[in-house]
Amino acid sequence: MNFKGFLFLVSLGSSLVLPFFLYRQWTILTWFDALFLVGLLLVMIYFIMVLIEGQFFTAFFKSTRNFFAKVNKKDQLIRESEKRSFESADYRKEFPNRISFLQIGLLFCLSSLLVSIALYYLK
Repeated sequence: MNFKGFLFLVSLGSSLVLPFFLYRQWTILTWFDALFLVGLLLVMIYFIMVLIEGQFFTAFFKSTRNFFAKVNKKDQLIRESEKRSFESADYRKEFPNRISFLQIGLLFCLSSLLVSIALYYLK
């Protein structure tokens, strides 16, 4: 079983169990609500991965590291005596299966949204 199938089964299973924790009962309507919430969580995880891969937070980390290095006089003297620079090695984090989170999340969100709209207008 590949990662996408495993993620699909785990998220579907969690959407089946989630109504018991949120609503204390299981109905088809609460399951669609939970399915939408799980899909929304998967889409949010995807966008967090995109932010990490795009090194969005790297500027914040570098600026705070430089600020504290300049404020701390002891470290500044040690750095000057050893002739070290403030810059550290950059690394790039890549998530190989991040598109699976988006696909399954959108599938869950859109399917539960369409069923909810259909149930609302067909009542």
